[in-house]
Amino acid sequence: MSLTRSGRAWRLVLGAAVIGTVVAGTLVGDDRWWPFAPMAQYAFSVENDGGVISSPYMAAETVDGDRVRVDLSREALGMERSEIEGQLPSIVADPSKLQSVAVLHARRQPEQARWRVVEVRTTRIVLGEDGSRTDELLARWQVRHPHDPERGL
Repeated sequence: MSLTRSGRAWRLVLGAAVIGTVVAGTLVGDDRWWPFAPMAQYAFSVENDGGVISSPYMAAETVDGDRVRVDLSREALGMERSEIEGQLPSIVADPSKLQSVAVLHARRQPEQARWRVVEVRTTRIVLGEDGSRTDELLARWQVRHPHDPERGL
């Protein structure tokens, strides 16, 4: 079965539009253009000696006083790690956005202790002989109404 002339033209126009959008996104776009721009999340190189790798993560203090590492997964929070990392500059600028993360935890993990404090931290590792490792606080939020965080929204 062969395509009609209009069918071929339609496919050529659509193909050219997709290719043109990908090229434009690659040249001038950023991650907000995804999938028509490169995902820069892993697109970088680090010097073998003296290069720094930063790995952000979240931690929380429960209402019971325990300190826990937050599982950044769809199962635990309903969000992927990349979604949190994509919002990192916004969260650092406005830590109150972490209230919503406490709400997600309360909804998705009702059997676990609620969070009193939520933090975004980063581990920085210097490659090479130095090999130092530091932990830095990027944002901290005191959860409003920790036993019922939705009231704090």
